[in-house]
Amino acid sequence: MTTSKIRTLIEAVETRMTALGFTAANAVFDFDEVPDSVIHKAFRIENHIIGNDYNMDNLANPREEIAIWIAYKMKRDARAACKGALDDREAIEDDLVNNPMIMALDSDPLLKLDSEASAQKYLKDYFVLKLAFTADYLRTIL
Repeated sequence: MTTSKIRTLIEAVETRMTALGFTAANAVFDFDEVPDSVIHKAFRIENHIIGNDYNMDNLANPREEIAIWIAYKMKRDARAACKGALDDREAIEDDLVNNPMIMALDSDPLLKLDSEASAQKYLKDYFVLKLAFTADYLRTIL
């Protein structure tokens, strides 16, 4: 069985997030709930398809939203968590959009930060950041 193109792309994003110093979280969190098990600079990824064009020669052009949720444990200064998240946002964007490992995938993905779907929120003892990328890629239909 072959690995799907979107799975390969998401695994590459997970690898880059880990390389940037973030820890993958097993717990689900969002703007409504952050479980006590979530640690500082934890991330999780969710995705959903937003479009799929089919072309001649058995070629599909899916577009997916890849949302990266990051939780920052606020220690003393909420503003410091926010400033750190802003720095991280630019580092993540630069890394994912320009990373040779992602650019070399055979799906030839184009990533774009979706500013309307990206947001941030203070929640309990956490600062939660959502970065939403649109992934426009190619795959072969067998």
